[in-house]
Amino acid sequence: MFRAGVVVLSIAIAGVPFAVHAQMGDPANGPTKIPIEQLDAARTQDALTLESSTHVPLPEQYIWTREDAIREVPRPDTGWLTAGSADLGSHYFRRTFTLSQVPAEAEMYVAGPREATIYVNGQKVGQYQLDLSFPMGMRVYACDVSKALQAGTNVVAVEAIRGPQVGSGADNRLSVQQTRGEVMAVKIVPAALGVDAPPLLISDANWKASMQFVPEWQTVSFDDHNWSAADSLGGVERSYEFFQWNADAGMYAWPGYDGISPFLGHYALRAASVPDVYNGSGNIAHPEALTLGGEDLQVTLPAVQLSSYQTPSILLDFGREVAGRVEFVSDTDAPMDVTVQYGESEMEALRDPYLGVDPVHVAPNGTAYGPKSSFRYALVRFVGGRQMSFKAIRLDGIAYPVDYQGYFNSSDKQLNLMWAIGAYTAHLCMQDDIWDAPKRDRGRWMGDLDVSGRTIEDAFGGNFLMDDTLDRLLGADPIRNDVNGIPGYSAFWLTGEKEYYLRTGSMKQLQQTHARMVQLLNFMELEMNSQNLFADKNHAWTFVDWSPELSGDTPLTRMATQFEFYAAFKDGAYLLRQLNDDANAEKFAAEAQRLKAAAQQSLKDSSGSYGDRWQTNAYAVLSGVASTAQYPAIWKDALSSVGHIQYNAMIITPYYNYYVVSAMAKMGHRRSALNWIRQYWGGMTQEGATSFWEGYDPAWYKGIDFHSSLQADNMSGYRVSLAHGWSTGVTPWLMEQVIGINATGPGMSTVSIRPDLIDLAWAEGGEPTPRGMLKVSIHKQDGYATEVDLPPGTTATVSVPVAVPVSGATASVDVNGKPMSVRSAEGGTRAVLVLNAAGRYVIHSR
Repeated sequence: MFRAGVVVLSIAIAGVPFAVHAQMGDPANGPTKIPIEQLDAARTQDALTLESSTHVPLPEQYIWTREDAIREVPRPDTGWLTAGSADLGSHYFRRTFTLSQVPAEAEMYVAGPREATIYVNGQKVGQYQLDLSFPMGMRVYACDVSKALQAGTNVVAVEAIRGPQVGSGADNRLSVQQTRGEVMAVKIVPAALGVDAPPLLISDANWKASMQFVPEWQTVSFDDHNWSAADSLGGVERSYEFFQWNADAGMYAWPGYDGISPFLGHYALRAASVPDVYNGSGNIAHPEALTLGGEDLQVTLPAVQLSSYQTPSILLDFGREVAGRVEFVSDTDAPMDVTVQYGESEMEALRDPYLGVDPVHVAPNGTAYGPKSSFRYALVRFVGGRQMSFKAIRLDGIAYPVDYQGYFNSSDKQLNLMWAIGAYTAHLCMQDDIWDAPKRDRGRWMGDLDVSGRTIEDAFGGNFLMDDTLDRLLGADPIRNDVNGIPGYSAFWLTGEKEYYLRTGSMKQLQQTHARMVQLLNFMELEMNSQNLFADKNHAWTFVDWSPELSGDTPLTRMATQFEFYAAFKDGAYLLRQLNDDANAEKFAAEAQRLKAAAQQSLKDSSGSYGDRWQTNAYAVLSGVASTAQYPAIWKDALSSVGHIQYNAMIITPYYNYYVVSAMAKMGHRRSALNWIRQYWGGMTQEGATSFWEGYDPAWYKGIDFHSSLQADNMSGYRVSLAHGWSTGVTPWLMEQVIGINATGPGMSTVSIRPDLIDLAWAEGGEPTPRGMLKVSIHKQDGYATEVDLPPGTTATVSVPVAVPVSGATASVDVNGKPMSVRSAEGGTRAVLVLNAAGRYVIHSR
C-alpha cells in the first residue's frame, strides 16, 4: 500500500462545489490586480536567499543496473539508447549494511521505479505500482521498516521496474537516463514519516545490481559476489541536469530534497487572495491569515473518513503566474495530510491540474512542500488530521537573481504592460538553465531561446545562464545531430549565438564553441541536396511553427528551413571571421550565397512572394533571402492580411509572430505591425495574462475557461503553457523598433539607433551594455526631441525623424543646442548622425 501523503494518486474532483470567479481580465476587475513594478516578486537579488547559502546537496545517489544504463557517449547510429532501454522487465538491487542498534522509528524511501517490491532481511515490507496518469517522473514511496531491521548485519533488496518516461528533449547521459525512468534512489531514515535525519542507508555505487532472477536473491544468506556493482549517476542533487523536464517533480516528498541549482534563490510570497473556502464536513477558521499573516489557519475534521465531496478545501490565488512550490508550515504536534493541485488558470487547478493531485505529508511542527512547477492557483484539500494548524501556506518561490536594468515606457500604458509581462515571463523561464517554460516542458529549446534570449538581454543583460544554455544546447564534441533534433533549431543556434556575441562581446564564449560551431555547420551542409535546397537528408524533425503544414516534413517546412539555414550560414561566417578562421568563414559564406540563389530560383512565386503563409514570407524577409524589390509582392500576397483575418485556420504562435512583426517593420509597415501587437499580445493582457501564453489567437474563446481553448504543440487545453519564453517577442520588438536600439558590433561597441514613435506621443527605454546603460527617449516637441545617453566604448549611428521631409543629401538638426549638418535618409524623412563619445545628446529635428 502507498503511504498517505507520499505517492501521487488520481483523485476525482467532479462534483466538488466551487464558485467560479472572474479572471483578472474581467472588465469589472481590470486587466491586472498586480502593479507592473510588483509583477515580479523577485525583481532584485536582494529579494532572494541563494540556495548555495542554505542547502548542502544530499549524499544519496541515483543508481541503476549496468546492463541497462544509458551509454556514456551516444552512438552515431542509435544515439543514447541501449538495446534494452524499452524493457519493462525486473531489475534486482541489494545492499548489505550493519546497525549497532535498531532505531525506534525507521522509514524507508524509494523513488524512480514505476513498480517495486521491497524486502528487508528477506521480509517483504512494501510494494507499490504508480499511477502514470500525470506527466511526472520520479515519485516517492515510503514504508515503515523499523520492525524488519535488526542489530548487526542487514540486507535491503528491491525488485524494480523502470519508471515512466518524461520529457522529449534531453540531450546528455544524466538527463536521458533520468527522463527514461532508468534511475532509483533509496534511503532509510531513523525517524517518522516526513522527518529528515542523517540516514542509516543510502543508494550509492556500493549496491549490487542484476537483471537476472535468482531464487532467494532477497535473503540475508544469498551470496551476491557475482553480481555487478550498481551503475551510479552520482548524488540526486549533484547536477542541474537532474532538475529538467519535470523528471524530478515528485521528489518534493523526499526528506531534505530541494532539487534546485545553487545559483537559484528562494523567496516567500503569500497568496494575493483566497477566492474559495469550502468547509465541507469540517471547519476552516482564519483563512484571511493566508493573505495577511497573523493568526494560524485552523482546520477541524470530524472523526470519520470523508469523501472528496466532504473534504474541506481552499483555493489560493497568488495574483500572477509564479514559479516554485507551495510550502506548508505546521504549528501542531500531530502529523497532517493535505493534497495540492496547481493551475496556471483557475479551471486547470480545479478540473485537470497538469501534475495531478499531489498528496503532501506534513510532519509535526515541520515544513513540507508541494511539487515544483509554475502556477497561479493552488487548490489545497485537508484530508488527514483532526485539529490542523498552519503557521503558513504560501509560495516558496524559486528564481534566478536578476536586476531589471532594461526598461520601456511610453504614452501607451498597454504597451508598457506588455513589455513588463514579456520580461517577467522570460524571468520565470530562467531556472536550472533557460527553459521554454517553467511548467511544461521545463527544458532547453533553441527556438524558444532565440526569442527569450533577446528579451533577457534587453531586460537583464548578459549572464551565466545565457552562456551555459547556449553551450549545452550545442552539445558535446563531436556534433552528430541537429540542435534539439530540429534543423531549424540548429540554424537558430547560430543566429542566436551571433546575437549573444553582439550583445556581450564574449570572445571567450565564442572561442569555447569554435570547433563545435564548425562541426554543426558541416553537419547542416549534409542536409542539402545537389540543388542547394534543404532536403531533410538526415531525417530530422523539420519544425517551423505549430501551424498546419509547418510541423513535419512538408514543402512549407523545407522552404522556411531553407531561409533559416541561409541566415545561419551567413551569421556563422561572421562569427568565424571574428575568430580569424577565414578559411571556414569563406567556405560557409559561399554556402550561404548558394542557398540564397537556390531559394530565389526554386522557391519564389512568379509574383515575387513565397506563397501566402505569414511564417515563410516573414523569415524570407528577415533572413535577407528576399530582396527589397520583392517586398510589395510579399506584402500583397501574405503579410497585408496580418491582423485582418477574424477566424484564421492557419494559426500562428507568439513565437513566430515575433518574426512576423519584425519582418513587417523591416518592410516599412511598423504601424500595421503595432496594430497587430495590440490585437495579439494586447489581447492576452486584456484577458488577464500576467505572463505570455504558449499559443493564442484573438478569435479564440474568451471566458472563465479560456485555458481549455488554447492550442499549441499539436494539442489544446490545460497542457498548453501560460508562461512560455518564446512568447515574449513583444519586449525585444519594442526595444528594436520603437526605442530603435540594435547592436551591430561585438559587445554593442557599435549600435544603430532608429527611434520611431509610430503613433505614440512619446517613448523612452534603455538596455544594458557591457559598459553601462544605453538610453534613448523621443518626444514630439516642436518637431522631434530625441535624447541618447551613450555609455563609454560605444559608437552609435542615430537616425532621427524629421517633421518636414528634406530634399537633398543633407539635413540640419540641433545637437545639444548647436546646429549640425547631417546625412538625409529614407527619402528625406530621416536625419542620420554618428555619435562616438560617451555622454548625453539632446537632438532636435524639425
